[in-house]
Amino acid sequence: MGYNSQQFCGSFSQFNSEHKELTMQNGSLFGKLFDFSFKEFITLQIVKYLYILSMVFAAITALGTLGAGFTSMQFNFWSGLGGILMAPIVFFLLVLLARLLLEALVATFRIAENTSILVEK
Repeated sequence: MGYNSQQFCGSFSQFNSEHKELTMQNGSLFGKLFDFSFKEFITLQIVKYLYILSMVFAAITALGTLGAGFTSMQFNFWSGLGGILMAPIVFFLLVLLARLLLEALVATFRIAENTSILVEK
């Protein structure tokens, strides 16, 4: 009816690994920032903020292109019209580029996480 030492150690190590995975998932960003062993990744937590920043950057760049188009219309109508028409294209391309780069970064970090889980098992 009682546990022998092998059963106890096996169940304890299973509980310990489950608890470790749980604390890794629920760890704070500040705690992970000062993890000098680099066992936990913060990139997956901050990638959405990086995407928002890249969209803001793309919007500012597109507005600058739009403003430059209106300004250059004083001197050359077609050049200014080209700048005005390029603004949404510039915005779309910058957002697309940022999304592709961030998705590649997330895929790389997920591969690393899944590999470390496989190694532990």
